[in-house]
Amino acid sequence: MGLLTERDNTLGLTSNMRVCVISMKECWQEPGNGWVSYGGFPRQMNAIASLFDHMDLLILDSRPRAGSLPLPGTANVVAMREPSGVDSRRKLDVILKLPYYAGTMMRHIRRADVVHTPLPGDMPFLGMVMALLMRKPLLARYGGAWTPTAETTFMNRVTRTLMRFAARGSNVVIATGVGERKPDPGVEWLFSTSLTEAELKGIKPVLNRGLSNPPRLLYAGRLSVEKGVYQLVHAMGSLLGSGFQPMPFLTLAGEGPDRAALEGIVRGNGCAPYVRFAGQLNRSELSNEFHAADLCTQPSLTESFGKAWIDGMAHGLPVITCDVGSARACIGNDGERGWVIQPGKVEQLADAIRNALTANVDWPAMRARCRVYAEQFTIESWKKSIAGFCSARWNCKIENGRLTR
Repeated sequence: MGLLTERDNTLGLTSNMRVCVISMKECWQEPGNGWVSYGGFPRQMNAIASLFDHMDLLILDSRPRAGSLPLPGTANVVAMREPSGVDSRRKLDVILKLPYYAGTMMRHIRRADVVHTPLPGDMPFLGMVMALLMRKPLLARYGGAWTPTAETTFMNRVTRTLMRFAARGSNVVIATGVGERKPDPGVEWLFSTSLTEAELKGIKPVLNRGLSNPPRLLYAGRLSVEKGVYQLVHAMGSLLGSGFQPMPFLTLAGEGPDRAALEGIVRGNGCAPYVRFAGQLNRSELSNEFHAADLCTQPSLTESFGKAWIDGMAHGLPVITCDVGSARACIGNDGERGWVIQPGKVEQLADAIRNALTANVDWPAMRARCRVYAEQFTIESWKKSIAGFCSARWNCKIENGRLTR
């Protein structure tokens, strides 16, 4: 079979299909709630689990944090030890513990019909390599920017190269984003989302409104370098230093390794009265923040298709973001559903915020366009697209929302 260059019966799929998911996502157990995690991962895993009869979910056992959502209750969760250190120290620790990680993965890959790897990351990369070597059908999904950016690492490039190679056969290879043309031969585009149909239905944004006084900005995401949060807090300092009035109020919703450094910058540039660190929020709390905001600011330096873009638009918020990944396709022309600037440019970001808050904008019309656009990007639509890709590649049927032979 090689790297799955044949289809139909040679794929070895059974009528009772088992998927093995190998992820580097931090998860933990909560008394009475079982295994949980944060962000869009839990809902995406629940969607993937619903496509198969059984799921082995290999994750990293980590410390608890706020904003948790349950992992699939029917999944066999296998908690692996989290590597110690960051960057090169983490890589060294993974190498030293390779027999442990590879052995754990091999036991579960061997009995799986399909292996799903949410990439990039060290654990899913190792899982992808092992799945290919063991000739298992692969569902590989890349969540970062498929087109290289200034933040693209050597391992990101290696990962995408291997995925392109795997896409030549009958593996399902997905790049996160939207576009009229495929990102590469055999590779499919797919958006990313945390939004369920039920949640979307429950969001009742006030679309017929202008700006608050003072205007309220919201950032939702990880507090780390690649997300452009440093540029955002520096842009706030630039606005304050220029005497801009009324000075907007910024809420940063999320946690990350750079929170202390960002708090120091905010104190240093005099923006402490205008910036609030809200911490990690659950979906209900985050929705309240979106309802209270006027604009969603997501100046990521490396993004594929930001889930926060869709969450913001579902609440009627235009988005200010950077020209990476699918930003142009999602935001449209400037003033359509937001504004797009070049990544890493503090003054451009400050100017974009200033212009958005002072331009002659038909806010109700823009908010309505944002809401309509967001309505197509739900977890249910995401699952349906993945099922379609798998059905076409593996010659499977889809019965009652589940893949079957």
